[in-house]
Amino acid sequence: MPPTGAPAPSRGPARATGLLGLVVENPAGITDLRLQGRPLPAHGVDTLSGVGTVQVRVLGRGLAGALGLHPGEHWRSLAVDGLVLHDAHCPLLPASSVREAVQLLAAAGPRAVVVGVRPVTDTVKEVVDGAVVGTVDRDALRALASPVVVGAGLLDVLAAALPEAGQLADLTAVLEALEGAGTVVPFEVPSAGRRLTDADDVVLMECLHGLRGRLRER
Repeated sequence: MPPTGAPAPSRGPARATGLLGLVVENPAGITDLRLQGRPLPAHGVDTLSGVGTVQVRVLGRGLAGALGLHPGEHWRSLAVDGLVLHDAHCPLLPASSVREAVQLLAAAGPRAVVVGVRPVTDTVKEVVDGAVVGTVDRDALRALASPVVVGAGLLDVLAAALPEAGQLADLTAVLEALEGAGTVVPFEVPSAGRRLTDADDVVLMECLHGLRGRLRER
């Protein structure tokens, strides 16, 4: 039960039209992180609000001017032209990257899913029977970032596997649900779109963001 004075998660209209943009936060990760004094989903709303073709919702409570979508709500009736999922743990992803993803989807067709990725920078070892047998070529690997944009032709497939809005918070589960159903179009997002995993990442991102701001002022 929500605390006294706190609004319950908003429930939207029974049906809407257009491209549904949903800011999600995986509950399996660290929650309640703040960047520049604001909760991460508020930055996600800023990003999606910069894409004029998207109706913006936040999973859970409404935030930063966007309506909330209850985790138990069935989301399918709200998405007609497609679905844009934006991970709040990639808070500084620029709106231009989401617009690029939407454009890539339009070119790829309705049975495509466009996936934002980042290069893998960590060393990855191959292990067989508990023993390290080699190093994996990082150039062949990509790390899941944000957004994930699902074409209209795949919405029913996704809704059959993950009917409730709260199930969309795990982007890996979303991609697993769509495996083999359509074309996957990966595209690299800028370094600002990297995923934050802990408070140390937040400190680093705030330092980088502040440095970029000072350089722009010069």
